Amino acid sequence: MDTQFPGLGLLAAATLLLGAAVPAAAQENDIYLTLTGIRSATVAPGGLAFVSAGWTSDRVDGTGGSGVIDNTDGSLSFGAGFGSAEDGIGFQFTANISSLTGDFGDSGYLALKASRRVSGPGRLPVYLALDAQNLAPWGDSEDNEESLDLIVTAFPTVDLGAGPRPMMFTLGAGTNVRDDDTEPGIYLGAGLGLTRHFAVSAAWTGEDVTLGTGFRFDALPNMQFSASVDDVFDENDSRRLTLQATWMTDRLFGGQN
Repeated sequence: MDTQFPGLGLLAAATLLLGAAVPAAAQENDIYLTLTGIRSATVAPGGLAFVSAGWTSDRVDGTGGSGVIDNTDGSLSFGAGFGSAEDGIGFQFTANISSLTGDFGDSGYLALKASRRVSGPGRLPVYLALDAQNLAPWGDSEDNEESLDLIVTAFPTVDLGAGPRPMMFTLGAGTNVRDDDTEPGIYLGAGLGLTRHFAVSAAWTGEDVTLGTGFRFDALPNMQFSASVDDVFDENDSRRLTLQATWMTDRLFGGQN
């Protein structure tokens, strides 16, 4: 997705709170579900705030160059959900710190996503979203252009013999997807929930493949984690490991979590 740190920025924008944002109608037996590597059409539920921290083994050149910069780096995201995508329009506002090297917070941008369920009650849950990235950038992120994506995500279920399991399929098109996030393109991916604590996913980011996992623990009910290998086949000379941890709460809005 995005800026000076697309390897992590993309992950953060795509997976933030997917476990929490999966619609109730798509959940089966409380099975965990997530998708890493691309954005989805879901947003954080209204009233939910979150903080997400990420780390990558190699920083990606996001200024129109190519390949990776040989050093590790991290990113932070802070945001919240407003409204409801189920019976109206849900919004997710996110502030991203795109690199943790150098002076803290010296580079970043804002993002806004609007989502709406477009399928009726009792039918396969399908969501449509418009996602704007790199708004009001500062620092190194000013070198990147604003981007706009149109995304569709559906939540079918499959029976793998051990009972129904939730899935999610996403198809998106954006203005900054290919050629180091400088050219328009399309992306797609699928996630599969396996247990209450573990999910897997695969995604085509527009230029390469990301394979990922998501997991959670009963002892940490307000947290979820993900790990992915980006550019698995090293098509763009940018294979890397990305890890992410997300904490969420609704206490800031008077909830009970």
